[in-house]
Amino acid sequence: MIEELIKKTNEKEFYNDCDLKIESYSFQTSNSTFEMVLSINQNSYDIPVEYEEWKLTCRNTEKFDGFFWSLTLPYAKMKILDRHPLLLIFHENKLECEIKGKPENVSEFIGDVSNGLERETGNWIVVKEYFWNNQEYYEKYSKRTISIPKSLEKFFREICVKHSLYFAVTNEIVEEDKGYEDKPNSKILIFGNEDVSPNDFNLNQPFIIAEEFSAERIK
Repeated sequence: MIEELIKKTNEKEFYNDCDLKIESYSFQTSNSTFEMVLSINQNSYDIPVEYEEWKLTCRNTEKFDGFFWSLTLPYAKMKILDRHPLLLIFHENKLECEIKGKPENVSEFIGDVSNGLERETGNWIVVKEYFWNNQEYYEKYSKRTISIPKSLEKFFREICVKHSLYFAVTNEIVEEDKGYEDKPNSKILIFGNEDVSPNDFNLNQPFIIAEEFSAERIK
């Protein structure tokens, strides 16, 4: 029935006439199950809307974020995606890369990495996951190792060449050797609104990454 809920939230009439609210959610660490109760409420004074409650269940959950407020607007349009920047670490091989040297201009280097990650991943993956914007750090440490999804190798290599840094892939980690990151069946359920921002560009849309999603109407 999750298809019914997703279809409902993407209808123009729903967006105009209804509020989608988060009533509660919980995460069970023992079995990685995320559960959420959502309600559909009256928003329009002109068109009557039947009150509904839905229970969303996400199994083999890896990550969830952005559920800070009860009202989801403007991100009320739910969608399940099997391709998304946040899924790269679960779908792709992981590369361990060695970088040597110190950028002549640390701020410019960090800026290039940040701008490139925005271009490559829609700002869903950010620079702080790989580098510190700290001059003293680069003065003290001229060698570092980062782990990246395989599809980002070309981007990082080009940035390092531009800033006269040595870059080499020292190890490629595949399939079960990735441990908990080996989740090729993972998908993302995003609470988005592509009239505001594409789902592959980060404007703080709430999301859940899991392998299985289901929903049932409970009221």
